[in-house]
Amino acid sequence: MPAYQPEDLAPLEVALLGVLSVGLPPSRAAGSDTFRVDHVTAVVHALASGQTAEHHLVPGQVAVTPEFRAQLRAAIASLSEKGLVAQQPAGMPAAAGGFEDGLQIDLVDPDEHPAVLDRYLSQLCMEQLFNIPAVYPYLMERYAASGEVWRRLRDGGYARD
Repeated sequence: MPAYQPEDLAPLEVALLGVLSVGLPPSRAAGSDTFRVDHVTAVVHALASGQTAEHHLVPGQVAVTPEFRAQLRAAIASLSEKGLVAQQPAGMPAAAGGFEDGLQIDLVDPDEHPAVLDRYLSQLCMEQLFNIPAVYPYLMERYAASGEVWRRLRDGGYARD
């Protein structure tokens, strides 16, 4: 398998890999669809492209547009073909950036939340996103909010032996 760098990828592929590296909690556990990988990727991709945060969202909603969903699925298929992510079977529980056995908090659509196979590249993509001035405040807010949700989950007994 060739070694990829962020510049070898399409902008949406970089956005998705970077978002998957942020460590978003399951949206159901967070109590908000604004933690969904498709939503965060849509906002990040729009901001990185010089558009408004809502560009790929259904007007007045947090849901992504059907057009963006199709683009995201194509990006996932492309990353999968490159061996960088793996689409998960339908109904499998998932944590952002990978699969964790026993996590039964949130069932996700595998077309929107693949497992990362190249964590190093994913981390590079996240760092690239954090270096975009329009993206930084939004992604940092999602990162900080994710930390709060994960803290609450762990305080509630998640991941204790």
